[in-house]
Amino acid sequence: MMVIRLADADRALAEVADSLAAAGAEGELSFGILRRLVAEPDAWGDEVVILAGVSAGNPVALVTMTGAHPALIVGFGDPGSVGFGDLVIAMLETGRRPEGVNGARRWSEPFARAWTEIAGAAAEVRRDVRAFELREVRRPRIPAGRFRPATAGDHDLLERWTVAFGADIAEPTTHAVAARQVARLAAESDLAVWDLDGRVVSMAGVVRRTPRSSTIALVYTPPELRGRGFASAVVAELSQRELDAGQQLCSLFTDVANPTSNHIYAEIGYEPKCDFRHYSLEW
Repeated sequence: MMVIRLADADRALAEVADSLAAAGAEGELSFGILRRLVAEPDAWGDEVVILAGVSAGNPVALVTMTGAHPALIVGFGDPGSVGFGDLVIAMLETGRRPEGVNGARRWSEPFARAWTEIAGAAAEVRRDVRAFELREVRRPRIPAGRFRPATAGDHDLLERWTVAFGADIAEPTTHAVAARQVARLAAESDLAVWDLDGRVVSMAGVVRRTPRSSTIALVYTPPELRGRGFASAVVAELSQRELDAGQQLCSLFTDVANPTSNHIYAEIGYEPKCDFRHYSLEW
């Protein structure tokens, strides 16, 4: 396997778009990140690394690292055809040493192991998440209130909720980063809320798109309002909006250790497709 460093997301998509599409749930996150980089080349500043593993002229793996996020790996075909150590060496040659790796387990596990064997990092499982896909919405019992796009008047509240959401999933974010994310999503009508008599009680957003799918995330309801169906309702309506706009499917990730979220998404039509494993790397 030969490793090539791709200069930008446009070139990366030219090389691997078909492979990412064929990878399904395993490739949706990587596909969405590359598409965002095409639209916003400075989304993560200049701290972007894109590596492709190629064998016999065909891509067998893709690694992307954006900012301080973990090195994300997706493979195409048999993991046995991927030189995970070669990918580690190539990333070290870029001057980047990730604080973690992520990807579907059949790819992230041998990738993390290569970081320990070659670079001397200590790898520990940080989080297991499950990738779900929905192709048809099963409408839940609709609670009182209505679905609507977020407006400028919601921003302060949704920024605080975005910080709280990060704390809930052990991926802390700052108020400044939350403010930029809320502003970006709201400007594209990609942040939605459930409104109960003028009070916002839940939110969800479309955070990435590929040519066939939309990824739902930032699903948050304050603790005192949970268990009333607000999150199910806003996710169902947002998912239906994306399908009505022509997407083949919607995807989302849940914490494997959170049976509540896994259950409510399954009830509205999301089906589990694969598990991702996020490792922390200690140096």
